Amino acid sequence: MTDDLDRIEERLTVLLAQQGDRDAFGRLVDRYDKRLHYFIRRILGETDGALDLLQSVWLIVHRRLRRLQSPDAFRVWLYRIAHDQAVTELRRKTRRPVLFDETAAGQPLDAVSLDDSAFENAELVHVALRDLSVDHRRVLTLRFLEDMSIEEIAEVVGCGPGTVKSRLHYAKLALRRRIEELLDG
Repeated sequence: MTDDLDRIEERLTVLLAQQGDRDAFGRLVDRYDKRLHYFIRRILGETDGALDLLQSVWLIVHRRLRRLQSPDAFRVWLYRIAHDQAVTELRRKTRRPVLFDETAAGQPLDAVSLDDSAFENAELVHVALRDLSVDHRRVLTLRFLEDMSIEEIAEVVGCGPGTVKSRLHYAKLALRRRIEELLDG
C-alpha cells in the first residue's frame, strides 16, 4: 500500500513540476539527488566530477521535463539521463569505449563460497563495488539500491532484459569474488 501511495505522490509531483511548479521540482530533486549522485559515482568511480555531472543532469531534466509523456516513467527516465551523461563523461575521459567485463564468464554463481553476512557490511560492499567494471556497478546499483525491475534497468542502460539478467549474474559473481579477496586480504 505504501508503494502505491509513493507512486501516486511521485506522479502528482511530476505533473506539478511539468506545469512549472518550482516546489514540486524541488521535491523531486530532494527525493532523488543523493541516490542519483551515488549512481553517477558508481559509473564514474570516486571522482570529484560526479557533483558537476549531477548538476548537469538536473539541468537537462528541468529543460526536458515538460516533454515527458508519462509521469509514471519519471524514475526510469531520470536514471536514463544520468546513465547516458555519466557514460558520455566516462568515454570522454578515457577516450575509449566502455566495454562489458565478463571476467567470471562461464562459472556458476555458486562456485564462489562466501558467507552472506559479508554482504551486510555496507562499507565492504561499497569498496568491492568500486573495483568492479562499469557495467557491473551500474546494474547492481540499479537492481539492489534503486530496486528497479529487470525491464526498468534494460530501459536505463539501453539493452535487452536478457542482457541485464546476464550482467546481473556476472556482476553478483564478481562482487562475491571481490568481497572474498578483501576478506582474505
